Amino acid sequence: MKLFRTIALLLLLLTPLPALADGSDAAYLKAKDNYQSLINSAKKQLYRDNWEAVIGAFMAVVDRYPDSSRAPDGLYMAARACRGLYDVSRVSSDARRATEYYDRLTQSYPRNSLADDALFESAQIYEAILESKAEAFVRYQAIVDRYPSGDMLAKAKGRAVSLVAYAPAPKALPAPEVSPPAPVAKAGEAVLTGIRLWSNPGYTRVVMDLEGAAEFSANFLPANPKEGADPRIYVDIKKTVPAAGLTEKTLVQDGLLRQVRSGRYDDSTVRVVLDLVSFNNYKVFPLQDPFRIVIDVLGEGAPALSSQVPEIRSRPPETKDGIARVLDKAPVEAPLKVNIPAVSSHPGLRRIVVDAGHGGKDPGAVGPSGLLEKDVTLAMARQLKKQLEAEIGCEVILTRDRDVYLPLEERTAIANKVGADLFISIHANAAKNREAYGVETYYLNFSKNDKAAAVAARENGTSLKQVGDLELILFDLMANSKINESSRLAAEIQKAMVDDLRRHYSDIRDLGVRQGPFYVLVGATMPSVLVEAAFISNHREESRLATSKFKEKTSAAIVKGVRNYATDLKLIANK
Repeated sequence: MKLFRTIALLLLLLTPLPALADGSDAAYLKAKDNYQSLINSAKKQLYRDNWEAVIGAFMAVVDRYPDSSRAPDGLYMAARACRGLYDVSRVSSDARRATEYYDRLTQSYPRNSLADDALFESAQIYEAILESKAEAFVRYQAIVDRYPSGDMLAKAKGRAVSLVAYAPAPKALPAPEVSPPAPVAKAGEAVLTGIRLWSNPGYTRVVMDLEGAAEFSANFLPANPKEGADPRIYVDIKKTVPAAGLTEKTLVQDGLLRQVRSGRYDDSTVRVVLDLVSFNNYKVFPLQDPFRIVIDVLGEGAPALSSQVPEIRSRPPETKDGIARVLDKAPVEAPLKVNIPAVSSHPGLRRIVVDAGHGGKDPGAVGPSGLLEKDVTLAMARQLKKQLEAEIGCEVILTRDRDVYLPLEERTAIANKVGADLFISIHANAAKNREAYGVETYYLNFSKNDKAAAVAARENGTSLKQVGDLELILFDLMANSKINESSRLAAEIQKAMVDDLRRHYSDIRDLGVRQGPFYVLVGATMPSVLVEAAFISNHREESRLATSKFKEKTSAAIVKGVRNYATDLKLIANK
């Protein structure tokens, strides 16, 4: 018996410990609970917004934990939810979106046990709904060829046999081509180094990264059914060459974009083309340091945008009521074109994105004792997430949950992608004058004084001149920003922070609500604010920022401000 216990103990010690949870299980199970709740409620299923929330939750698992075992599960369930949405809406793009997620699972996780199931489900949709029997055959046959031991084999083989007449004709292999040498940038030429994108079926952001600034122009071409050409947006970048190894074609298939293509239009111009499936509006604008060109494409139901590229020449003349003038130009939001009941104009606070400023290689401001702004903002963002979820009861997504670098344009792209109702960016202020202290809250608009412009320059990581350049394109962009709502949210947060912090600390200076051209707020399609919680450059306030108590009290005050804002607008019930 003693020998048996000894052997058992040794086996226990030799057994590898399970890997630490990465959060994927919890996120997936929460998404699945929400899915089940939706399936169990015939009333909830009538509203597209409920389906989109579930699909977004599953895709968030895929995007955040692509290497986890839950990523293929998330893709499968997102596809299933899209199919469920189609059963209610009868909109073909919903069914097509389901096939895209199923196909993505098979391509990204070919050895997963769900791969053959995903192929079969995709084939079924192509055959029965999209009426593309050739596409269905290809998928049925792929199951037969790739998964001869899978449980879908018998069904797939039977369907492939019945659709054999639709099998595509075999193609001869093309002769191998020798790639031409990559062009070398000449003096004064920029280099297109990469193309990044964030997408969902209602919003896609494409960012072109360049070494060196460049002039560009953007144009739109409508669909040409006779030639079988999709509608497309193209950007011509002057005096630019593509980098060696730059991907010339990227498949997107997110319901808005079919693909992104790039190549040399002539000896001194690079053309980037967005082949569209459908869209409502688009906007193209530049950002600085490093230079990049941003394209935002919005689907049906999104606020309208000007389809013209902003010209950086002269600032529009100011009037005494600039905000009212911009709001007068803001178009009415178009309703979703689906044959299910429209969502209420105030569906409530479902999702808030909290952005921890700076991170990774960007430390932000540094205090006199060496405290880093990026560490303060991350700790406060985590605290704010915890309190918002507990007090407001909404989902909270962090743009970063660890010390990593995120480009400024990626932060609002995350908020737009997940359909956030609010965007709150957390920062710590700084000034050359070590005596400066206080609390202030910003929203996106023209800066009204030099101090606001200086804060924007520091948070943007740019010069004052570049802040001025950004203001020249802001007027065209702000028609899509929630200026009125953002200013109201900023006012509620500012008041709550000043009132509550004064109960616990002396020398809390109210610097008020300000407006400025912050890159991190550009392109947000929801009310968005930037909170400067305290001056890290001030000895006293740096000491406070280093404590858990100050971060907790500040977070609680922000939550109070959010609650007051939401209650006034009847986004949440008054408790």
